[in-house]
Amino acid sequence: MSKGDNQLGKNIQHLRKMYGETLDELGEVIHFAKSTVKGYENGSRKPDPQTLSNIAKHYGKTVDELLFTNLTELGEVKMEANSIKEIVNLFQKILPLYTSEDAMRNPEFKKGYKFCQQIIEGFSKGEVLRGTIITDAFQAFIEASEEIEFPEVAADLMWTIFVWWTQIFDVNQVMSIQFKLLSNKFEIKDYIKIKDNESDELIEKKHGFVSDFDEIITEILKKLKSNSNWSDLADYYIALEYVWAMVDSDLSSEMNSAVGMQMMLTFAKIGNPHALNFLKTSLSA
Repeated sequence: MSKGDNQLGKNIQHLRKMYGETLDELGEVIHFAKSTVKGYENGSRKPDPQTLSNIAKHYGKTVDELLFTNLTELGEVKMEANSIKEIVNLFQKILPLYTSEDAMRNPEFKKGYKFCQQIIEGFSKGEVLRGTIITDAFQAFIEASEEIEFPEVAADLMWTIFVWWTQIFDVNQVMSIQFKLLSNKFEIKDYIKIKDNESDELIEKKHGFVSDFDEIITEILKKLKSNSNWSDLADYYIALEYVWAMVDSDLSSEMNSAVGMQMMLTFAKIGNPHALNFLKTSLSA
């Protein structure tokens, strides 16, 4: 890549500034001096493959995106306390709950749905979920699935699994972010520092989660796929699993997410309403 068409350098510089990082801070991440980072940005230096991969992972991008996509049009990332409800609204659009009068006649489904509403209310207040509310919701839907065959049960059971996945984190780090968020001192670079520094124990916990839930997720998807009115939702959930890297494959989490986005785009092209909504919601965020 010549200095004249330095798309890589422009992308690195834009992402660094977008996430509020200095040359020194990015240098610390990739273990190079700020002069080296500056060289990458102005095109006088070229990162080796491993360093390029580290930069891509740091910003949640793929190497191909860094090299060949114009990322300079991405807007500034901001998160403040007054945006918590907006984030929750975005989450609900991407991962809605489902209900019906018939399903609500079942006591276990009604109980599980009530737990889910309480979870959303907690998110809206910026609270870290405590106790067993997610497992309580999960168990209620499991019991409901043994009593009724409504697809809403399978859909909301999958909802609890996705939410459970989002709660696998280092509690102390998240509590620190919560304090900064509520005091309007939170910067997006605080989040990517957590992502960069996931412990081996946390990574192993995520692998264990995926393994533990693989069979039940497969059964959920089978139930939804068997109903023509809910088949598109099953496809959407498959893509979303990859987007959120909630899969166990030989690929990195970043590559799994990239695969998921390609799946989402493909499903949207063939008219999947859930995938279309996901892309529309993501682009408008």
